[in-house]
Parts: sequence; structure tokens; C-alpha cells
Amino acid sequence: MASLAFTPTPTPKLDLSHSKAKPTKSYNKVIRKPPHLSMPQIQYKNSQSNLQQSYFNTIFSLCGQGQIQAAFKILTEMDRRKIPIGPDIYGLLLQGCLYDRALFMGQQIHSRIIKIGDSLATNEYLETKLFIFYAKCHLFEVANNFFSRLSVKNVFSWAAIIGLNCRMGFYREALMGLCEMIDTGILADNFVVPNILKACAALQWISFGRGVHGYVVKMGFDRCVFVSSSLVDAYGKCGILEDARKVFDNMSDKNVVTWNSMIGSYVQNGFDVEAARVFSEMRLEDVEPNQVTLLSFLSASANLGAVEEGKQAHAIAVLGGYELDSILGGSILNFYSKVGLIKDAELVFGMMLEKDAVAWNLLISSYVQYGQVEKALDLCHLMRLENMRFDSVTLASILSACSIMGNIELGKEGHCYCIRNYLASDLAVANSMIDMYAKCEKIADARHVFNSTMNKDLLLWNTLLTAYAELGVTGEVLKLFYGMQLESVPPNVMSWNAVILGFIRNGQINEAQDMFLHMQAVGIHPNLMTFTTLICGLVQNGFGNEAILVFQKMQECGIRANLPIIISTISACTDVASLQYGRAIHGYILRHDLLSPIPVATALAEMYSKCGNMDQAKRVLV
Repeated sequence: MASLAFTPTPTPKLDLSHSKAKPTKSYNKVIRKPPHLSMPQIQYKNSQSNLQQSYFNTIFSLCGQGQIQAAFKILTEMDRRKIPIGPDIYGLLLQGCLYDRALFMGQQIHSRIIKIGDSLATNEYLETKLFIFYAKCHLFEVANNFFSRLSVKNVFSWAAIIGLNCRMGFYREALMGLCEMIDTGILADNFVVPNILKACAALQWISFGRGVHGYVVKMGFDRCVFVSSSLVDAYGKCGILEDARKVFDNMSDKNVVTWNSMIGSYVQNGFDVEAARVFSEMRLEDVEPNQVTLLSFLSASANLGAVEEGKQAHAIAVLGGYELDSILGGSILNFYSKVGLIKDAELVFGMMLEKDAVAWNLLISSYVQYGQVEKALDLCHLMRLENMRFDSVTLASILSACSIMGNIELGKEGHCYCIRNYLASDLAVANSMIDMYAKCEKIADARHVFNSTMNKDLLLWNTLLTAYAELGVTGEVLKLFYGMQLESVPPNVMSWNAVILGFIRNGQINEAQDMFLHMQAVGIHPNLMTFTTLICGLVQNGFGNEAILVFQKMQECGIRANLPIIISTISACTDVASLQYGRAIHGYILRHDLLSPIPVATALAEMYSKCGNMDQAKRVLV
């Protein structure tokens, strides 16, 4: 961020010829009896200019050390002794207030400047300092008012207003400010450009960003590590990873911010393997990761299910002395939860210095996900004892726990809590309520929640579709399926799967097969759940040959079979006494290392025995 350098400026020269100071003799008298100051080390000299310089140096030192109160006392002492105070000293104090974000002290200094009069209030140097001070303190209206009244707008003031607009989320205004700045003949420097690139990324204005990139190369700013890091980040946030990587690879000097930008870009765009690879390269380059690095790497490890890599990140955090605050602790907790290491997640949760609602919800949802429902409810109780309020995420987890347990009474209590706390309209909560009522066999209540929810999304439609499909109520399934399209909610593969399931549960096998063909005709590609539903349903209803054909179709689509499909297909071969197909599926099982589960081996042995090949059946079980 651009700011005026924290150094004494020679611009506003002090004119002592008009000073109201007393004759030299009086000064000598003053020097012999110095006043009591808060800094007794201050050495007074014989001339007024040296005395003033001594005060200046003291204020400069105090401001640099963050002792703004002490520096302000020196200013008061100078004023009491009628020692001329120029713009340079006020500028130093404002800069010190800026570094410490001492808003009240800065406003006091501003008041002094106004009282002195236009000689200081209209000083270009102080105007710029005051504007930058208010801009960095996020006082948008005050800063904007100051900026509009600046007699001269320099690169520092433009950098401050552009940076302020970016921090406030006014990205369009920031980019328009750049255009206006260039129109006035002032070129953006390497402090302005990173903010401009941030605005381009936020607005997804990639063409504007490429134009800024060209400007960066033309001005030679690509040699600045902060500018190049901002380019990597901007391209990454716009999803242009190839260009982000080109900028990254062409950088001769990379700091931790650069590496973070590249790793973060890969994670944001779902390229977790590449993110982990860049992290490894960073370690080989002896660049010490910081907290931002660890957050991105933990996210990549969680997405990949990479247990060892995530544990490595945790170890780096411990060795680096990082505190387990709500951000880093929550990220580690999220990693352990996603990879199913609940014990480790519990340990991290217990060690966290501060636990926000996100941390509580992460552990509660993990308990629910891995079937530890009682622990989830106990933690909810503890959360309430800690005076933490349940939010929509907490309620969604509680309702999911009720679904698993079939506890309709607790589910209704959760529903009432949602109504009392105005959470019932939240789509995630409404979806969990529908699922809970459906699994507790209260489909009418599920339908009531659905009907009372405004702005239904695709997930909500699919949840009720699946609920009716599980019951085999194909009439309601079709009404919902076509109704969602009338409401301009296009069905996805989950919607089609629900319709197929509804037909199968109702014994309408031909209709289920027709729907399977129809979904492909309209461009919806079947997924693993589609094939699982159809193959298992066909076998259960005695359509073994058709199940084998669908299995072959699945292989053509490149989808790897799961355990229910394997067992059902083997069962289909048993029913049709087709040893040839059975051997082919046996080969598929061996190629994909699926023989280890006992149900698979048992199903193969049963198939071979029913087809009269007892020797092969025995070999499978050995």
C-alpha cells in the first residue's frame, strides 16, 4: 500500500526570521534551566534551530517506536514554549498515528492544524497526510471528502483512495479511479498496481487485468515481487491457471507471498494435486511456510484425503509456534474431520484457544457423518452450556442426527427451535427437516415443510423427490419431476436417479429402463448411483440379462463398479446360469482388486457352484 515515507522531509522549510522567539540571551537562560520533559535524555543546544531539530528528532524517534502519546506531549511542550511547529512535525505525528491506527489522536492533531489556520490547513503536504490517515483508518466518507478537496492529487493520494475503495469492496470505483489518475497524467506505481489487480480479480475483469499486466511489463514492474505475486493471484482467482503459472515460473525472486498465491490459486480451482506439488517445491527451496500457506495446504490435503500430508502441515504449525486460533485450528480440525480421524479432531478441538461456531459445527457434523450421533448431541448440549447459539449449520446437523436415529420427537423439537429463531426459511435447514421427516416416515410433514419454503433450490426438490421415490409413490415423483421444470429448476442426474428409483420400487421395470434411455437422450450422463440403482433393481426383480447389459454399458462409460453392483451382477449371472459372463466379471474383479471383501468371494463361489464348476468355487474361497 502506498504511503508517504516515514522520513523527515526537507520540503516545508522552517523560516525562523519571522519567529516571535526572544533574543539569544533569553534562550541561553532557557537552556540553563530546561523544562521538565517526559524524555529527560533530550539535549538542548544553544541555537533555536538546533533546539527545534532536537525536538524533531525526538518526535521522529517516539513515533517510530509507536509512542504516540509521548510524542504528542513533546508537541504540547513545543507549543507551550512557543517554538515554531512546521508541517514536517505534524506530518510525523500523523504518520505515527497512521501506523498505530490511533484515530482519536490523529483527530486531535487535525483539530490543532485547523486552529492554526490556512497556513497549515491548506498545506499540500499536510492535506495529503490527513487524507491518507483517514483513508487508512477506513473512514470512507471523511477520506472521500478530503480527496475531493485536495488542491493537488499526487501518486500517494491516488494510491490511498484506490486502496480504500478496494478495502471497502468498491472495486469498480477503484478501477475508475485508476483511469482518472492516468487521465490526469499520473502513472500508477508498484504500490497502486497490486490493488488494481485485486479489483480485477474480484470483478472477474480478466481483460482489464491483462491490460494491467501489459502495463506492468512496459513499466518494468514485473521485477517487483509484490506486483508479480499479485498477478499470479489475480489470474488464479479468474481461473486462468496457465497464465498464473507462467508468471510464477518467470519470476526470478519469489517470496512466501508468491508461493502462497500459486498454491492458493490451485486449491481455489480444485487442482489439489498441483497445490501439494507446489508446496513440496516450496519446501525444497527452503522457503518457510506461514499460516496462509498451511491453510491452503491443509485444504488441499483434506480434499485429497492425504492423511500424511495433512499431518505434516499440522506438525509444521506446531514447530512454528502457531497458535490454534479459530482460523488455523478450524482448518486443522476440518482436515481431520474430512479424513475420518475423529480422535485427532477431538484433540485439536480441545487444544483450540478460541472456538467459534464454525469449530463447534465442524466437530458436530463429523460425529453425525461417521454415525457417532450420541456424541454429536452431547456436544450440542455442551455448546449451549458455553452460551453459543445454534445456527443453521448446527440445526442441519442435529436434524440429520434425528434422521439417523429415527427420533421424531427430537426432530420436532429442532423444527420448533428453527421456527422460534427464524431459521426455518434457511434452505439447508429446510432440506434437513424434509429428510428427517421422510426417514421418520412422516412424508406429509416433509411435504408441508417443502410447500412452506420459499425460493426452493434444486437440492430441496431432489430431497423430496428421493423421499417419494423410496416409498415407490411414482405418481408424486412424476408430479414433482415435471413441476420443478415448470418452476424453471432444471433436473440434474440426481433428479433422474430418483425417478428411476421410484419406478423400480414400484415394480415398473420397463418405465425405469425407458427413463434411463431418456436421460441420456437429453444429455444427462448416468453416474455411479444411476447404475447402482438400475442394476440392483433389475436383479432384484428377476431381470438378470438386462442387468448384465447395463453393467457392460457402465464399463463403456468408464465408471468403476462398487460393491453392490459387483454382487448384484454376479447374482445375475447365477440366475441365468451364464458361466461365460460370470468368468468375465471375475476377471474384472481381479483386475480392479475387488476380491478381498468376503461378500464378493462368497457370491463368486455361489455362482460357480450353481453353474456346476465346484473346483473353481473352492479355489475362490481358498
